[in-house]
Amino acid sequence: MKHHEKEIIHRMVYHKGYAVRMEQVLIDPDHPRGILVRVFDLDRIEDIRQALEREYLDFAASYGDLYKMTPVTSDLDGITVPESQYPRARTLMVESNGYVVEMEIEFSHPGSPWGAGIPLADSARSQAAYRALLGGDLETAAQYGKVYRLDRVDVEPAAKPWRPSERLSQTESAA
Repeated sequence: MKHHEKEIIHRMVYHKGYAVRMEQVLIDPDHPRGILVRVFDLDRIEDIRQALEREYLDFAASYGDLYKMTPVTSDLDGITVPESQYPRARTLMVESNGYVVEMEIEFSHPGSPWGAGIPLADSARSQAAYRALLGGDLETAAQYGKVYRLDRVDVEPAAKPWRPSERLSQTESAA
């Protein structure tokens, strides 16, 4: 990737049973995705969460595609999810093919000066959940956590969503 080219990635923001797929410009393609987040994008994420907290769906939709997270339970009755045994855990959302798995992961070394990390076992579990969703195997995905279906919410955005991909395609077509 050349210096003047930009890569657009999508980030899902989850809050109060909704998900918003917002676009981000990747700052440095040499860094792993998700490590560097611009302050502008952090502010947008906080604005999305506040809009969803207050149920201003039209405002949240102005940041990207808005989805309602519907629990998938009717097809998956009888599948039990093991309880998290980790005292310092966090929720990880794994998304693919219109579904999301909400799973608990352990933090390793939470008191480390380098910060907490995710153990390889939990990383492998999240990858397995992703592969199950990618293959459409909801029963296997449900073994890793609670499965939700993402249903598109038909709401008129309060403002036109900020989409860098549209601006990049317009400048490329003009050149």
